[in-house]
Amino acid sequence: MLITKKTKLAEVIHQNYHLIPIITRFGINFGFGDKNVEQICEKYDIRQDFFLEIINAFNDEDYSPINKLQNLPLEITVSYLLKSHQYFNKVKLPHIENLISKLEWTSAENKKNKSILNKFFIQYRKEVTEHTLHEENEVYPFIIEIEKNYNLSQNNIDFYRLLEKKSVIKYAETHDELNTSLLDLKNIIIKYLPPSDNIDITEQILNEIFDLEKDMKDHTDIENSVVIPVAIKMENKLRKRFNLK
Repeated sequence: MLITKKTKLAEVIHQNYHLIPIITRFGINFGFGDKNVEQICEKYDIRQDFFLEIINAFNDEDYSPINKLQNLPLEITVSYLLKSHQYFNKVKLPHIENLISKLEWTSAENKKNKSILNKFFIQYRKEVTEHTLHEENEVYPFIIEIEKNYNLSQNNIDFYRLLEKKSVIKYAETHDELNTSLLDLKNIIIKYLPPSDNIDITEQILNEIFDLEKDMKDHTDIENSVVIPVAIKMENKLRKRFNLK
């Protein structure tokens, strides 16, 4: 189902409940009645074309928002990515950690399993925190400055000095994905840990990890296919304007 501006938002959720965290990420609250996407976006002052590209991309794996997103201001996409960071760090990861704490093993030999799994997860959560903080404090602000100066008619000497020291290209070369650690975490549970006494909690953890993995992949795809390429093009043109290599 292609979601359009005339699609009722309630129908979107009935069609695919996995879109709930994506919708709430835009600051949209429940109780929206029979309002359609156009009406909701107007109410919450959300750019409609951006919302439709994101929601359709998450709803349909075959839908590619790349070309349209590349033509939208980077500031809009970066703002969405920042909200995704908040969701990962303040909602999804704490929820998974809480579920892990509820795992139980009767056997004394297996009671150490929770400690092993928890230790691995804490390390993964630390990696996510460090990664997102680096983007929030260093990468995203620099990208916004690139777009801002790209749209200026006159050269900014302060930005010229910044451009002498930094480059989005360097970030792109070292941009690592966090999904490898998530794969390791899934395999620990699926392949190596003895079954817990409360298998329902194990199932919940795996479902949450699979959801997080897909969300993280889509997040990374937007960075690698939209934000970074557009920022690099702008940076290269600015370097020519400033006569920088």
